[in-house]
Amino acid sequence: MSAKRKLTEALEIIEKDAVSVKLYMITRHIKDGIKKTAKVIDTYSFQACTVDLSKDLNEFFVGITKKQIIRMVKDDYYEVEKYAVIGDDLENKIYTYALNNALSFSDVIINQMLKGNCPNIASLSEIKNDLWAYSIRFNHGDKTVYTFRKASKGKVATDEPRTKLERISALFDTDDAELKVAIKETISFDDKLDCLYSNEEFLILRKKGFEQIVGLEEEFAEVAASVIGTIAKTELVEGIELLEAAIKEKRSLLKTLSNIGKKGTHNTFDSNEINKMKEALYAIEGRELKLSVDGKLVLENADDVICFVKLLNDYYKQGVVSGKYYGTNSGQIIAPVDNNA
Repeated sequence: MSAKRKLTEALEIIEKDAVSVKLYMITRHIKDGIKKTAKVIDTYSFQACTVDLSKDLNEFFVGITKKQIIRMVKDDYYEVEKYAVIGDDLENKIYTYALNNALSFSDVIINQMLKGNCPNIASLSEIKNDLWAYSIRFNHGDKTVYTFRKASKGKVATDEPRTKLERISALFDTDDAELKVAIKETISFDDKLDCLYSNEEFLILRKKGFEQIVGLEEEFAEVAASVIGTIAKTELVEGIELLEAAIKEKRSLLKTLSNIGKKGTHNTFDSNEINKMKEALYAIEGRELKLSVDGKLVLENADDVICFVKLLNDYYKQGVVSGKYYGTNSGQIIAPVDNNA
């Protein structure tokens, strides 16, 4: 199905005069008894809570959602493709992601939101410290679409005591000309969407926000650490601590290492591959790969780290038709058809 058709189906639900709107606040919690070595999928649980909305807020959420989707529907050049950790992140692209790939986050949709197993909160203070995201459900008849947006406790303000001298807010009641104590709790919403969900599939509008919501950001770090661990065990790289430090500062390197982990190109790293890396770098860029006297790969600065990650990820590619060389971190491994079978 085309990108325009997927977006139009969602828009048709949201534009209905009698559309039902519901807000969910989603919190994230560390599971009890979790060890530091536990995988990300086993570490966190999510809880969706509902909040009653006024007519004004209903109209606000309908309005901002329609505005974003209409803008995209009007663009005939939007394309849709399956989500990949590293892709050709060009404008006018949206991505699909199956719900069953969303690991622990899928529970909040399947067993809570879709089944109506969501408690109603009476105060924002109940969820302030654990707020992770919010979702808007648009329903008409038997058709439903959800929108999601990453959030944080910084979006919430409550008049809770911060010292022994409680903080007091006041408002002026014009009915009896009296200044009264006002209990204020606020949460700010913007006009952005990170993704939509319907028919067991996410439609991703903003990759970074989506990756944070479903926990992929932490999975990237987990996979990247595993890749570095595998490389370190070979004892063929000097200065690998520079790579460990770099992924904490540069998100693109973190995602690239995660992509390497998914493809498994690090599992064959050995002295023979170091020689291939040396040949490729010299052939394409005319540069010498830094090696020690005993043939180990040497990392001395940020440029060395970036160069090594590129080579490990098969950054340099050659088109089988044109024969031209390309430099890109994207791409996936494919198996050619054996016509002689």
